[in-house]
Amino acid sequence: MANLVKWGAYPALTAYLTTELNALADNARVLGGEIDNTSGLNTYIDISGYVGIQTARSADADIVIYFITAVDGTNYSLGDASVAPPLSARVGSIALDAAVTARHYNLTLLPCPACKFKILIENRTGQAFTATTNTLGYTVYNKEIQ
Repeated sequence: MANLVKWGAYPALTAYLTTELNALADNARVLGGEIDNTSGLNTYIDISGYVGIQTARSADADIVIYFITAVDGTNYSLGDASVAPPLSARVGSIALDAAVTARHYNLTLLPCPACKFKILIENRTGQAFTATTNTLGYTVYNKEIQ
């Protein structure tokens, strides 16, 4: 008899970056705290956020998301607020329109590293984020075989 593969229970969103994103300059990056997936070994991670811009974004505006990993549990790969990460750390990009309107964004079904890692966000919108209300959260989950 074949098994049925379903999503496991979808957990609540964990607040990850909040005030750190406020007034984030164009082309600037911010690195979040450690997420430890060494015992939970979740398979997927979804990222959800909200960004405000006071002036019209560039026509090719985007927000880039990187995972900075510590496979050995101690030593993190290159990438932080002052050092650009390697392209191999990039996990997604959120394209935005050239408007002033605040936007919600989501990246779903991203493979979740089976180690300790941090999320690095890069503002490439052509403008600084607003001074308040910017957020990034995540949730991790698995599939369930029944």
